[in-house]
Amino acid sequence: MTSPEAKRMWRRAIKEHFNCQCVYCGEHYELHELTLDHVVPRYFGGQTITRNLVPSCRKCNQEKGTSNWLSWMRATFGANPGREQLILSHIK
Repeated sequence: MTSPEAKRMWRRAIKEHFNCQCVYCGEHYELHELTLDHVVPRYFGGQTITRNLVPSCRKCNQEKGTSNWLSWMRATFGANPGREQLILSHIK
């Protein structure tokens, strides 16, 4: 297996782990429509590791930018304990 192929499989596994659902808005998408978002942005030292990457639709990923995920999510969608716990359990 080549390195690019392994990276594609790793990225796909993260998206499939969340059932091809944006962790922020909760909408389902096709694999190719989802991006991977750094929960802790790289700008703030977030690493490109499985525990820091979650599937996100392009709109949510762009709107969140370098914001704190929880503050942004609550300001955008209101408190959603189920979605918040999903992210927290993944990043811990």
